[in-house]
Amino acid sequence: MRIPEFMFRVINPMMRMTLHSPAHFVMSDSVLILKYVGRKSGKSYEVPVRYTEKDGLVKCYTDRRAGWWPNLRDNPNVVLRIRGRDVKYETTVLTGDFERVRDELTEYLGKFPEDAVYHDVRLDADGKPKQSDIDIRASVAVVVFAKPV
Repeated sequence: MRIPEFMFRVINPMMRMTLHSPAHFVMSDSVLILKYVGRKSGKSYEVPVRYTEKDGLVKCYTDRRAGWWPNLRDNPNVVLRIRGRDVKYETTVLTGDFERVRDELTEYLGKFPEDAVYHDVRLDADGKPKQSDIDIRASVAVVVFAKPV
């Protein structure tokens, strides 16, 4: 079920509060806070984002409609609030490489099929993301890679 967009005005502050608290462990194994500076405004922002991590490389997933990721192309230096700690990272934004984005999105939605709805990917009868939908959505998907600095 997709949460209506307006609900994130309530959900995101609650997630930020939880991830900054001693109770962060409730969700910090799969949600982090991405702290970045707006490329036009110069303001600081904090966005809760689902992530995966392997061998120190953090990956976040969104699509081109989201407003936060273009900021990372101009300023790749961010702070991630991850597992209760603020850590400096450098990001790389991946768009346009269809095969690589498709592979990353396939892996991500295999791990978090409940997020498929946010990428306009349907689930099959077994509850698995439909590869045909992933193939279509890979053209607008964005993967952000972050490595500690």
